[in-house]
Amino acid sequence: MDTRTDPHVAAPRVVDLRRGRTLDVEILVCETYDFLISLHVALASAEHDYADYEVGRGWIEAAREKCHAANPDALSILGRYLGDGRPGSLHATLISLVWRCPAPRDPLGFLAWLDELPAAQLTEVLLDQEGLGSDWSELLAGALEEASSATGPGATQRRLLARYPDDMRPTVSAVLSDIEGTRAELLSSLRVWHDAVFADEQDRILPLLRQEAAAMERRRTEMPQDAFIEQAMRGVQWQSPVGLRQIVFAPSYFCRPAVLYHFWHGTLTFCAPIVYAAPDARRSDPRAPDEETLRFFLALGDPSRLRILRLLSERQMYLTELAERMELTKATTKHHMVKLRDAGLVTLYDRERMTFYELRPDVVRHAKQLLSNYLEHHNE
Repeated sequence: MDTRTDPHVAAPRVVDLRRGRTLDVEILVCETYDFLISLHVALASAEHDYADYEVGRGWIEAAREKCHAANPDALSILGRYLGDGRPGSLHATLISLVWRCPAPRDPLGFLAWLDELPAAQLTEVLLDQEGLGSDWSELLAGALEEASSATGPGATQRRLLARYPDDMRPTVSAVLSDIEGTRAELLSSLRVWHDAVFADEQDRILPLLRQEAAAMERRRTEMPQDAFIEQAMRGVQWQSPVGLRQIVFAPSYFCRPAVLYHFWHGTLTFCAPIVYAAPDARRSDPRAPDEETLRFFLALGDPSRLRILRLLSERQMYLTELAERMELTKATTKHHMVKLRDAGLVTLYDRERMTFYELRPDVVRHAKQLLSNYLEHHNE
């Protein structure tokens, strides 16, 4: 029996990103993505998520201390809207707005633009969450129209609130009732993060972002568009929704080795980690392996990750299934999957907001090729 036909895990082997037309693909060098992603990393759970980011616990905790010293309330406010794992916090995604901001799109210019964004658009950005239903936007528009009427909030807003988890409803109500107050405290706290933390990082990471973007541009000229998109997505196969018109690839220093992506009004913003975050060790030691080889074999040097690969050799699996079979927490399993995807050992499929993993079919051949290239290079 072929376990890959199990309806619980079955999925298309090839995801068509074109939908019958050529997509607009943009590679955008912009430090504002890392401004927002660095904050996302700092708001992550120390117990579950710190290990997913190579900047490390030391940088995260130092950044949080700097922000707290500048304004003790800033991180709490930012966590309420952008998500810090506490009950009632939203999970707003601002990265999808960056490319819409007029150039040069630097962090302070982006915040000034957000200050002028129409209130209805800002409300939509903040309140968009997973699993709200395909008619959520229309319901939100009706609730906003109702709130501005003489009678005030009523049945439409109650229907809207019912789409959210119980603990999130007070925060949603507060945003609906006072979007300008929400805007003011959010932007003020974002400026605190910029001045206390990110301003010191910006000059250091911008050359790295430019170097990665230049490498991506070279690859784009050398490859068919479909092949380039597949490579640029770094092991993620993402199902195209109706209406996808554009993909914006934004290199990121702070997300490494994770990938962050979000679909918003026809555009997929895809933030992938740069591969030049550290100098190539071969410049100082000609016997050192290149970064791809090192990542690949380091990912294999863990018994849990090897067991995961063995499980995936049987069939595709969801994260929850893998955690149960491994007798690990979902957070620990997710950490292993981030490392395996980054090393090119597994593919993450995102289909209808469900994600699952598959062993890449060329793993054995790729391992042999990397090792052969390394050994032959030093035998010359």
